Parts: sequence; structure tokens; C-alpha cells
Amino acid sequence: MRFFASLVLAGAMLTLGTSCDGTISVVFATGPQEFQVDTSELDLPTAFRDDDGNIRSVPCGPMGMCPPTETVTLTCEAGACDPAPKTVSAPVGGVIDVDELLSETREVIASVDSYTFEEIRYEVPLNTLTFPVNEVEIFWGPEAATAIDPELGVRRLGVVPAIGAGETPSGQVQIDAAGAQELSDYLVDRGRRVRFFAQTVVDLDPGDPFPAGEIRTSVNVTVRAVGSII
Repeated sequence: MRFFASLVLAGAMLTLGTSCDGTISVVFATGPQEFQVDTSELDLPTAFRDDDGNIRSVPCGPMGMCPPTETVTLTCEAGACDPAPKTVSAPVGGVIDVDELLSETREVIASVDSYTFEEIRYEVPLNTLTFPVNEVEIFWGPEAATAIDPELGVRRLGVVPAIGAGETPSGQVQIDAAGAQELSDYLVDRGRRVRFFAQTVVDLDPGDPFPAGEIRTSVNVTVRAVGSII
């Protein structure tokens, strides 16, 4: 299974509001950030494909040995070779430049004191996968981060619900409150450019549909920035 990342368009839909305490709030969106998944990293040997299109139950060899593959680890479970769960992760979209998204407000906002992540929506415009996708975790990290690694400052931002085979849903990402607060603190104190990552676990079993197809998903983050009026 491979993730392909592309930036659709990060465009700010700016909405301004002022309050009596001298602060101003701006609501903007990152624009849809896309990732695409195919089954190239789940390329099971043809010996594991039944005529009915399912994963064949192949008996383990001597001492529980299973044939080697380049893409998926096979383990002996209850006498049959079973594809081991595989964690797949990749970048989502491109770098998000918050200063650029807020460029139209420079003449009214002196500084931003906090960011609130009001909504993260996901959409699945294409899904031809033959198997369901487990929950997909969405992470944020600094611009320099290259992988999902806490040592690189990468933190979880939310979770996309599981998606059934062939389904094309849309809805709300469950936001991770701690990760969102850390992102707000980062944007206020340390940097304005971040990137997103996605990660899921694929677990196939004998008897499941043989993996094929692809899925395309996007996430769009709506943010409220609160700051001081110039």
C-alpha cells in the first residue's frame, strides 16, 4: 500500500470578528490536503490468491516457515500463513504556511495569541479498495519533519474513522485535544510552517478479499486565530 501526497490548494477563507476586550479573531482554512493509497505495498504472492478473489489459506511449511515476500511479512498462525499487520504512513499535502494564509490580515492584527482548531473535515472522493481501511491517524509536525517521529516534534492531531471497502464517506475528524493545543503553542511561539502526515494499520487475513484498488482522501482544517488589534 503506497501513499501519494499532493497539495490541492491551501486557501484561506477569512472571517474577521472583534470583541470588546481589544482582540480580533480570524477564521481560516488550510484547504484540502490530499493523500492517495494503493495496494502496491501489499503485493501478496499470486499463490495466495484464490480463484474466488480471496486470500487463500496456505499451510505453513516445516517448523512454521512461510514463503518470503518483499512487501509483506507472513507469520504462521493456527497452521496457516497469515499476512502480518503492516503500518503505513506518509506525508499529506504540502507545507502549510500560516503567515501566508493570514497575509490579508496583517494590517489589522498585531500578533496572534492563540489558535483554536474548530473543525477538521475529511472527504473520500474515490475508493476502489477491496478491503476496509482501519482508522487513519492524522499528525502534524514542523516543516523539517520527514516522518512520524516524536523526536522530530511530530504529534497526533486527529483520527479519521474506519472506512469500509468501496465506501466514499465524508465527515468530521475526531480532534486530539492535546495534539491541537501543542500545535497552537508551536504556531504562537516557535514556527508558522507545518506539515501533516497520515498513518494506518492494514491487517489482512486468509479468507479476506485479495487486496486491490486505491483510495483518495483529503482533510481540511478550519482554524480560529485570536490576536491583538493594531
